[in-house]
Amino acid sequence: MSHSSPPPAAVSRLPVLATVREAYGVVLGEPGLLLRAVAAPFLLSILIAGLTLAMPALPLVSFILAIAGLAPYAIFGVAWCRLTLLGPEAGRPPLAPSWAPRHWRFFGYQVALAIIAFGLIVPPLLIGTFQVATAASASNSGAAALAFLLGEIAVVFGVVYLAARLSFVFPAAAADEIYTLRHAWAHTRGQGMRLLGTIALSIVPAVTVLWVIAQILGIFALPEIDSSVLQDGKSPEEVIRQYLIDNAGLIIAAQIVMTGMSYLVMAVTMSAISIAFRISTGWVPAVAPPPAKV
Repeated sequence: MSHSSPPPAAVSRLPVLATVREAYGVVLGEPGLLLRAVAAPFLLSILIAGLTLAMPALPLVSFILAIAGLAPYAIFGVAWCRLTLLGPEAGRPPLAPSWAPRHWRFFGYQVALAIIAFGLIVPPLLIGTFQVATAASASNSGAAALAFLLGEIAVVFGVVYLAARLSFVFPAAAADEIYTLRHAWAHTRGQGMRLLGTIALSIVPAVTVLWVIAQILGIFALPEIDSSVLQDGKSPEEVIRQYLIDNAGLIIAAQIVMTGMSYLVMAVTMSAISIAFRISTGWVPAVAPPPAKV
């Protein structure tokens, strides 16, 4: 398909387990290249995280930093999708990546999907919260709360399913293909659940490790605050703020570990999506590209 018109529909059925195995083979088989691809965006993520902690908690500032926080993941995502699609030689990640048009496309799709997810999740959440609050004094408040929970689960599942159906835009952008959300929707038609299952099976081990590490770090970095800690009329927020100041080194170390693990989760996810994209669309490089420059 490279640099030609994409096929009107998927050309092959997605093998779930084989795709998951191949995705982990890419990630675990190239640990040196993984570190090489992570290095620059990881440092940028830590810098943005530091700015987030240092800047005033104003809505506009928080929004700008949240959007900026996607940029390092765009840099890594492009590099890792290219490595998965082109192989370790032609797709070798540069140590000092430059921002190219493919990064703008990848980043743009990140922002677009984030906006779509926000628009689909937040309004029902607000409406449901209002309805539950309204029914709190009524006899059916329990039923309203259950209906709200089930509705939110359905909405979140729908958003995740939608994101999976549109995810092919990311490897396509990394490979410099002329490819749109409409193409992604067409190529995942009839196998959306297979793709969702592939992504889920790929990230479950990595997310499980991430969750365990987060729990361990939480025990040491953010101990539970009880009434005995609240002295001199201080609020929990004031106590937490003072704790963060007094234990800045521990908080920074926890942030570094969690950021690093987030890149591992993204590596597995992008490999699985890239492999699924290649199988479903029949993608092959037009010509053997030269190795990436250092």
